[in-house]
Amino acid sequence: MRKYASGDHSGQNPSWYWTRGLHDALILRTEAIDLSYDHTQRNPVRSCFQIHLDASMAMFDTSIRCIKFFNYKILLDDSSCGGYEDGGIKGCYWMQDILKYENGKYVLELTALGEDDFKFIILFDDAQVER
Repeated sequence: MRKYASGDHSGQNPSWYWTRGLHDALILRTEAIDLSYDHTQRNPVRSCFQIHLDASMAMFDTSIRCIKFFNYKILLDDSSCGGYEDGGIKGCYWMQDILKYENGKYVLELTALGEDDFKFIILFDDAQVER
C-alpha cells in the first residue's frame, strides 16, 4: 500500500494530486454521473463523481476548481451536511485528506468541517483535476 498526504513533495504522488493541500477550500457542490461506455474495453470508465470547489480561500492550493473521480464507490459519508444524494458535502470546508493506493485502486479519506468534523471516503480508479 502506498500512502500520500498533502504537503508531501517527494515526487511520489500521482501527477493530478494536490500536494500543496486544500485546507479551507469550500465544497460548492457534488455531482454523481453515470457514463455511457464501451463494454468491450478492458477497463471502461463507467461513472464519475465530481467535487466542485471554491479554493480561493484555501491556505495553500487556490487553483483547483473541480476534482473528478472515475469508476468510484462511496465507502463512507458521515457528513453533517446531508449525504451526497442531496448535495452531500456541499457547503462544508475541506480540512485534510489522505490518499492511499492499494490493489490497483485509490482511496481518498477526506476530513471536512460542516456543523462538525466528518469523514468522507471514496474508492476510485483514477482522477482528474481542473484548475
